[in-house]
This record gives sequence, structure tokens and C-alpha cells, in this order.
Amino acid sequence: MKKFLTTILMTLLLSTPAQALPVHQAVQTALTNNPSLQRTEESIRVAEESLKSARGRKGLSVGVSGRANFSKVEGVEESESMSTGLSASIPLYSGERLESAIKSAELGIDISKLEFSQAQDDLIYLVVTAYVNALENLATARVDMETEKNLSDHEKMIAAQYEAGAKAKIDLLRAQVETSNSLQTAARSHAAYEVALTNLATLMSTDSIAALTVEDFETHLTLEDVEKYLSEAEENRFDLKADSLRIEQGELDVTSAKSGWLPSVDASFGTDLSGVSRRWHFTPDASAGISASWNIFDSGVTRAAVDAAKVEVERLKLAMSADLDSVHEDVVTAHKNLKIALLRITTTQRAVELAEEERYIATERYNVGEGILLDVLDAEVALATAKKNNVSARYDVMRYSFDLAHAVGDTLKAVRS
Repeated sequence: MKKFLTTILMTLLLSTPAQALPVHQAVQTALTNNPSLQRTEESIRVAEESLKSARGRKGLSVGVSGRANFSKVEGVEESESMSTGLSASIPLYSGERLESAIKSAELGIDISKLEFSQAQDDLIYLVVTAYVNALENLATARVDMETEKNLSDHEKMIAAQYEAGAKAKIDLLRAQVETSNSLQTAARSHAAYEVALTNLATLMSTDSIAALTVEDFETHLTLEDVEKYLSEAEENRFDLKADSLRIEQGELDVTSAKSGWLPSVDASFGTDLSGVSRRWHFTPDASAGISASWNIFDSGVTRAAVDAAKVEVERLKLAMSADLDSVHEDVVTAHKNLKIALLRITTTQRAVELAEEERYIATERYNVGEGILLDVLDAEVALATAKKNNVSARYDVMRYSFDLAHAVGDTLKAVRS
């Protein structure tokens, strides 16, 4: 069973995939297939229809009416009458209420587009993060499998020496235990890799991970001063731009609410045809005119609407300030994490070199009878730990690079570079 599991893991982890999915193709697939992103895109069409509705309320309105009447009173001749009419009206002045609604709807389209762009950036970030997680889990699993192979080779050597009477059985048992433990660790690492692939496939809206593999890619990065990234974030972030437009919408709502204190003026014209039974002679009528209305007292309804709109503007300004603080925090955190990860690359690589030297010395001493098995096993574990720390540092650099790019608001540019 142990040999069977080892063979399976070796095939899965150490073989080179025939055709891996590059990260940029994974991103493009997600942008094309992801249903959440498609749902966000539909909000743009909803906003466009809202603009049509707002513009329609300021345009010409035409209505048709008709009426038929039949009456019979005892002792009086029956009476029948019919009439039909056509009327049209157009608003001339609304106290900026209709104009504000149109401008607000136009801003609504811009906001929807910004929200869609932000959703795209968020999705790209999630896909790349899932991709990097899969790469890290794969690299970790390969380190674990390599460790299992080294311990297995050492177990075979001790078994041969035990058969020859050169080693004690306790050494063989300890080697077998360590080999078995390392195999279980490799199996768990491979399971974590498949979970990461599942997460990536979900973001891509792909049904199966059977044909999904990942490949390493380089990130070309020169870490600069954090102030540069803070400035870029304030200029680039789509959500901050959307916040600014929402404040403009709120100010337009204040203007619209104030229109309740102003008169409204409409122009109308129409025609009517009416006739009575027997003769059925229809008489045409035509009318045209201008009407105005002005609500001079509404029990404070308009005042309340204006105050509510003003409070909403203040709330939107506070929301933008909070979002800006959150963006700054994201940028600073990602910048610090990336700076530390870049330092870890050097230190962990040095640790791997030292651990390899320690394992060599411990193994040679044990083989000539001057060392103990525990030193060999400890050195092998220390080397595996050093290699996995190095893997973690390398992929942390990639992960935090995209954290910083996402915080700045341009994850796609980071992928392309």
C-alpha cells in the first residue's frame, strides 16, 4: 500500500504537465465566464435604461382618450353619445427637478461602469491569488515528496545494513516511521494543491480540474517608496472615483428636492371630437395653453426632503473618507509585507544551503559509524523546513506584489508585466 501511494504521488507531483494554463489565460477565462462579473455588467444596461426614462419625463407626452355613453329614462327618448380626444403636453420649467434627474442618471451610468471596472480588477486579483496559492502548494508538495524519497532511500540503506548485522533494529524502525510520516505529509500537501485548483476553477467557472494545471511565471518588480503607491491609488482606484460621483449625485438630489419650493410650468394642446345619436354629427374642438402650479405650503414636506438629501451628501462624503483610509491601509500593509518577503528570499535561500551542508555531514558521519540516526533525521527535517520556507518566501513575493497592485487599483497591469 505504501509503495502504491508513493507511486501515485510521484506521478502526480513530480511529472511535468504537457500543457499548463498560463496565468494570463486563466485571467481571461475568468473575465469571460465568471457569472458574478456578468451580473455586474448588466447593471450598466439598467443605468442606461434609467437615463432613457429620465430624459423621457422631460420630453413630449401624448395621450388618447375616448368615451361612449348610453342613457334611457322612462318617458324620455333614449340618448347615445361618443367622444374621442388627443392631448399632448411638455414641461417648460420644473425648478431643475427634471434636469437634475437626467444628470443623476448620466452619473449613474458612469458609476455602473466604474463598479464594473472595479469588479474586473477584484476578479483578476482573486484569480491570480488562487493561481499563486496553487503554485505554492504544488512546490510545497514537491518538497515533501522529495523529502519522502530521501528518507525512503535512507530506510533502504539501513535495512540492508540491518540484514548484514551492522545496524540495530531500532534504527530501522525509526527510519520506517519517519518515511511513513513524510509520505502522509506529502499526501496532505497534494490535497491542499487540489483544493487550490478547485478554488481557481470556480473563479474561472470551469466544471472540472482534471485538465487544469499551473505553471510558474516571473514577476518583474522594483519596490519604490510607499508614497508613490498611495498617490497612484488615489488616482486609479475605481471605487474611489465612484464614491466621488455618488457625492455629485447626492448634490443633484438636494437640487431636485429644492424644486418643491419652485413653480412648475407645462404647455399643453389637444383636440376632441364629440357627437350625439341620430345625427351623429361630430363636432371638433381644439385647445392649447400653458399651466403653472406652485405649492406654497406643504407642511414641511419639502424642507424635510431637502434636509434628508443634505444629510445623505454628508454621509456619502464620510463613506468616501472611510474608503480612502481603507485604501491607504491596504497599500501600506501590502508594501510592508512585500518588503519583508523580499528580505526573506535571501535569508531562506541561505538557510537551504546551510541545511544541505548539515544533512551531508550528518549522513556521512552516520555511515562511518561516528553519528547517530537522530542527527540524520533531524538534518533531513531541517532541510525540508528550510526549502518550504524558501518556497513560502518566493510565492509571498508574488502574492504581495499583486496585493500591492490591487491596492493601487491596477492588477491587470501587474499581470501583463
